[in-house]
Amino acid sequence: FQAGKRATILFDGAMSHANVYINGQKVGYWPYGYNSFHFDITKYLKAGQKNTLAVRLENLPESSRWYPGAGLYRNVHVIVTDDAYIPVWGTYVTTPSVNEKFAKVNIRTKVVLPEGADPAKYSVETSVWNPNKQKLTAVRTSLEQMKYNNDQAEQEFIIQSPSLWSPDMPALYSAETRLYEGDQLKDIYTTPFGIRSIEIIPDKGFFLNGEHLKLKGVCRHQDRAERGNALYKMHHDEDAAIMAEMGTNAVRLAHYPQATYFYDLMDKYGIVTWAEIPQIGPGGYQDQGYINQPSFRENGKEQLKELIRQHYNHPSICFWGLFNELKTIGDNPTEYIEELNELAHKEDPTRLTTSASFLSYDDAISKVTDVIAWNQYFGWYGGSPSDMGKWLDANHK
Repeated sequence: FQAGKRATILFDGAMSHANVYINGQKVGYWPYGYNSFHFDITKYLKAGQKNTLAVRLENLPESSRWYPGAGLYRNVHVIVTDDAYIPVWGTYVTTPSVNEKFAKVNIRTKVVLPEGADPAKYSVETSVWNPNKQKLTAVRTSLEQMKYNNDQAEQEFIIQSPSLWSPDMPALYSAETRLYEGDQLKDIYTTPFGIRSIEIIPDKGFFLNGEHLKLKGVCRHQDRAERGNALYKMHHDEDAAIMAEMGTNAVRLAHYPQATYFYDLMDKYGIVTWAEIPQIGPGGYQDQGYINQPSFRENGKEQLKELIRQHYNHPSICFWGLFNELKTIGDNPTEYIEELNELAHKEDPTRLTTSASFLSYDDAISKVTDVIAWNQYFGWYGGSPSDMGKWLDANHK
């Protein structure tokens, strides 16, 4: 590590309650086992010397309904930058206008400047590259001239005759953002993104880029025999390849944030994705004692914010999931789900919210999110498979 640089440590996932230390000094704490997290470790490092990283983790029985294991089950990265830089998850790409003739692309870029620095001395240059790796356009603007607010710079681009992301053609563009101090290059940050529009039309279904798409999907957990959650890259590759071979065009990634690499694969395969937070029954199907705790509610809100902010730019993600199979007896969570739904739309007004319910279709909790899905087990926990059609007809009516 060189003096004058900045260093960030990024954990793709750590199960769980991570306490991070550099050279014996505590850097930070992160309670969640599934979301990624990072800390600025610059002030704890000794330039030109050996530095020691230690991470203390707890394998708590209540960490997860599914086998969580314990430890650093995903990758850890150290990112070294100059004193002015674009941080982890530093860009947010939206496509407010999309059609076959043109698309409007909006890119917001977070910028971290040295304390007391003059924004007028800095500029951001963003280049957009098409799926064929051809440079389409570039804009360089001073932070002072831009809409520079809350440490974010905003730029807009018009893409003519865009290649729209879809299962048939999962076209991925790329935004290369460069931060300059005068003419000195300080940082480069690359963001893959897709151009697409999504819509749900009642009685007609899901529409991608203005065309109806029948979703044919599966549900995926990130686990393997003898490995639990600690998957290698090849395991993610194999799962994605199996899904593609099946003819899958949609997936529910249940019931927690999964590895960033798998969201990348869904982008590349063109698979419509439902990503969700790990809210699965109040206290493992207990009826009281969890939902109404302020700490529980803040935990869920923070996990939802992290899920959205970390995976904002994945074109495959079309739905944010808020819960799975919650009961409304005991501590009724409906009001809390309304809070989460409002938060999701505030963080990301471009996508739809959803949930998986096993309650009646006229239950209030099933009416909160933009769309709702049902987990029904006709012929499994009871009843007969032939009951499915009757239930679906009544539900749709």
